[in-house]
Amino acid sequence: MSKPIQIVDLFAGPGGLGEGFNSLRDTSGRRVFKTLVSVEKETSAHRTLTLRAFYRLLQDSPLGMEPYFAYLRGDTHPSQIEGLEPLWQQAEREALQLELGGEEGNQALDERLDNELDTDRDWVLIGGPPCQAYSVVGRARNRGNKGYVPEEDKRHFLYREYLGVIARYRPSVFVMENVKGILTSKIGKERIFRQILKDLEDPTVATQVEGKGVGRNQQYTIYSLSDPDVYYPKQERQLIPGIVSELSDEELSGFVVKSEEHGIPQTRHRVILVGVRNDIVDGQDSDSLAKSLLLDIEKEVSAGAVLFGMPKLRSGLSRYDSDESWYASIRRVAEKIAGELIETGSESVSYEERYHISERLLDVSSEPKPGLKRGRKHDSTYVMVESATELERWYSGAQKGSVRHWVNHDARGHMEEDLARYLYCSVFAEVTQRSPIGARDIYLKSLSPMHVNWRSGKFADRFKVVVSHAPSKTITSHISKDGHYYIHPDPYQCRSLTVREAARLQTFPDDYYFEGNRTEQYVQVGNAVPPLLAVKIAEKVRNLLGGSDVISFIGESEKELGESSQAQPA
Repeated sequence: MSKPIQIVDLFAGPGGLGEGFNSLRDTSGRRVFKTLVSVEKETSAHRTLTLRAFYRLLQDSPLGMEPYFAYLRGDTHPSQIEGLEPLWQQAEREALQLELGGEEGNQALDERLDNELDTDRDWVLIGGPPCQAYSVVGRARNRGNKGYVPEEDKRHFLYREYLGVIARYRPSVFVMENVKGILTSKIGKERIFRQILKDLEDPTVATQVEGKGVGRNQQYTIYSLSDPDVYYPKQERQLIPGIVSELSDEELSGFVVKSEEHGIPQTRHRVILVGVRNDIVDGQDSDSLAKSLLLDIEKEVSAGAVLFGMPKLRSGLSRYDSDESWYASIRRVAEKIAGELIETGSESVSYEERYHISERLLDVSSEPKPGLKRGRKHDSTYVMVESATELERWYSGAQKGSVRHWVNHDARGHMEEDLARYLYCSVFAEVTQRSPIGARDIYLKSLSPMHVNWRSGKFADRFKVVVSHAPSKTITSHISKDGHYYIHPDPYQCRSLTVREAARLQTFPDDYYFEGNRTEQYVQVGNAVPPLLAVKIAEKVRNLLGGSDVISFIGESEKELGESSQAQPA
């Protein structure tokens, strides 16, 4: 019996990449990859990471999953249950809370890898160094700080901690994820990304550290998952060997993976690098190897397709919330907006559209859906979900096709002014089949936020609806702030997305529980790699390294989902 391929997961967050790799199982039900150690510094994300490590260990044991689901219902924490202590201690050993980049954290990781990582057999390094310094928004924020010096921002160089592990322990393959902004981020006049590629290609030169194991001091070829013509370093096709072709700026964009092209219900675009050690590359045709790593193109999956069927919730009022006061607010704002729409013309919203929006607002407010609740931290209401497709089976996790635990699914409270905007925007999207664009479409005085520059056009994305018929916009950590960018498409619910809905758009299984307060949970979801995308990457890596047959999560049945379910209401 072959052992699982070892995984080391750095900057793991709540564990999206690791979840994908650990979910891949062979035809006997055994894990193909198994995390040796994952590292995360933030407390709530580390707690989530530890709990999920325990979940997988429990799955692999003969004990059954009930202790885990009992905790989701609000019962005893697994660490306190007699007989489960060894499994929980094993989970704690797998998920380390360390801050890399400092002497203490680096030393603790090195000690663990020196003692337990078997570098004489295949292993895989995964992770994404923190991206705040690379993101476009982060860079704009930094420029506003007069004292900001890019060369002194250690976040620019956290990839070197990732590089250091490559240099010392020489993984067979590494998978590194980051934001698109890393392609254009600069230190001085030099693009960071080109230096990163050079460093990753030859870790010995970059770090002056000798590696160990079967891949000692080997170099790497870095491949794209999206473009077979983009890999680094790429030899010129000519008689003189050893001449490397410099990748153009346009070619560098070939490292970007567009999640919506691979069955993920959001337009998440991220740079993902797959480095393959050259002793594995040698003897193979690089062009053929590049093609073998390409992710399959799949039909788009709409946001409505994965939000449909979830328990419907109403939002709350920030103060004095009750069913009666909430419904009264909805009726009040709906009647006001409806009347104002008919009376106030617009250059972008036609009279016919205004008329239909007005009518729909009055429909929603006059006959509110009965039974809408705010949701609870632990909601064990029995809700059957038919697992007719591979995607639905993926979401069910260990719940065998039916979902009984809708955890992390409780609605925020909002001010009445925001309820008015959410109601208008969701009805606008329902009628026009598009999300409104800033002050151009949200033009009524009663809906204008208290921003001096609201009508300047700088706030075009201030209030956005997750439309049902298309993939969602990218779920980011900003969802933790106020939810304005992520308005639920159902006007009756009149709210922003819950943590669980955001997690569904990120393709976390429904039994994946996020620890911490709600703000921390949103941040974890927004920062994660979609696990379903990760499992597809894992399949490519497993094929590269060889091994037993695996159970594919997404097959032909999913290719019909993008078409058949787009018409479903949210």
